[in-house]
Amino acid sequence: MSQPAHRRTPPITDEMREHAKQNPNSWLYIADPGYADGDAEVPPEGVVGAYRIDADGEIDEDFQFNDQYQPSELAANQQEPTNALEEVLARIAAGQLPESDLPAAVLDAEVLLYATSEADDMLYTAEMSDGSQLVPACTSPSRVPADWPGFRRVPGRVLPDLLDGLDLGLNLHDAIQAVIPNSVLIQTAAQHD
Repeated sequence: MSQPAHRRTPPITDEMREHAKQNPNSWLYIADPGYADGDAEVPPEGVVGAYRIDADGEIDEDFQFNDQYQPSELAANQQEPTNALEEVLARIAAGQLPESDLPAAVLDAEVLLYATSEADDMLYTAEMSDGSQLVPACTSPSRVPADWPGFRRVPGRVLPDLLDGLDLGLNLHDAIQAVIPNSVLIQTAAQHD
C-alpha cells in the first residue's frame, strides 16, 4: 500500500543540494506548494518537514516530517502520478523541475484528447475565461472529466502539427494543470529532431 501524498519523502533536487552547500549546519524546510502565496511566509502547518544539512553542506536523507503539517487543498486533491508525464507535472508543481521540462515530456508521452468516441478524429476546442481557444487534453484515463463523452489517444510527437496552431491545455479539471503554447511545442519538436 502506498503512503498518502503528504507522508511521502520529497525528492532531493540539484537546487536543494546547491542550497545545502551554501547553508551548512542548518535545515532545509519543504513547504506545501498550496500554501505558497508570493512572498508571504508559509505558516507552520504548511511545512511538510525538513532535511538536516550537516557541517559539510550535505543533506541528511532522513527526512523529518512535521507533525503539525496540514495538507493544502491542492496537495490533498492531487492524484498519484500514473505515468512519466504526470510525474514531470507533479515535480514542476512542487518546484523540483523547471516548467521548461514540460514540452519535451509531452512530446515523449501520449495524451488523451476530447472526442465523442475513439474513432472520432475531430479536433475539439475549449474556450478559456479570456476568450482564447485551446485543445483540452488529459494525461491518463483517470484524469478524464466525467462530462467528456469519450477520448482518443494521441502520441505527443504529432501534437505540433495536429493542434493547427492552437495551444494545449493539460488536465484542466485537475489540481495540477498546464497550458502549453503551440509555438513552444513546435520549437521543442524542432530541437528534438
